[in-house]
Amino acid sequence: MRDHGIGYIVGTILDAPENASVVNELKERAREAGFKAGYNECLNHVNPFYQSKFTDERSGFHGVDTEARHVAAINAYNSLSISAVEDIEKCLEAEDYVDSLWLLYGVLEEEEEEETAGDAKGDVGTNGTKED
Repeated sequence: MRDHGIGYIVGTILDAPENASVVNELKERAREAGFKAGYNECLNHVNPFYQSKFTDERSGFHGVDTEARHVAAINAYNSLSISAVEDIEKCLEAEDYVDSLWLLYGVLEEEEEEETAGDAKGDVGTNGTKED
């Protein structure tokens, strides 16, 4: 598990559909909040130089509480439940947690053995004969 399992487990958690959708939502809400804050900051810098005042009415986020939407996305991420993590927690509760994790992620070992079977690093190669 130490050699290969941890990276596979981390990849499983990061690639989980639950995680991907919530992270995508979080990125979008942060982008919107940053865009609106930047737009308003620009207005604050431009308005002192003009007699007529510019507003955010032309902004796509006029009247939208982007900060609240961003906070809601953060809260959704913080309360996220990923099924892969729950499976790992169940394995860790068992006395033979390493064996349980191997059962859960044992496919990785089999895939690696198939990939390295014909690797030919310092051995006879894939055709079974040694070349002179």
